[in-house]
Amino acid sequence: MMWKIVLPLLAAGFAVGSCAMMVGGYRDADVNDEGVQNALNFAVVEHNRRSNDMFLSQVQEVVKVQKQVVAGINYSITLRMAKTPCRKGSANEVCAIHQDPELAQPYECTFTVWSRPWTSEIKLTKQIC
Repeated sequence: MMWKIVLPLLAAGFAVGSCAMMVGGYRDADVNDEGVQNALNFAVVEHNRRSNDMFLSQVQEVVKVQKQVVAGINYSITLRMAKTPCRKGSANEVCAIHQDPELAQPYECTFTVWSRPWTSEIKLTKQIC
């Protein structure tokens, strides 16, 4: 008779507990993780390649990084970006962000990068700036 009371309580407890950790959902990731660094660098290069700006942009600050395991790994990366004095196509120049905020023109972007490192596949699937 006691199991009729305990069983529903246990079921309710498991249901509430499982909502907190959604399987397959995004989870916070360490910015120093090698996979995160690869995705971040790829996103910045693709962003610069796709933009119509004459100058390169660089990361000013990493705001948030999350990852999701799918048929590979989705990385959701929110960055504060800013412009540099380096023109696109500059050969291996080190490009620091402008010190003057008017020239740097900071802006925020969120990138979604899908990666399957064991096959060397990587794609920028979403970019919101």
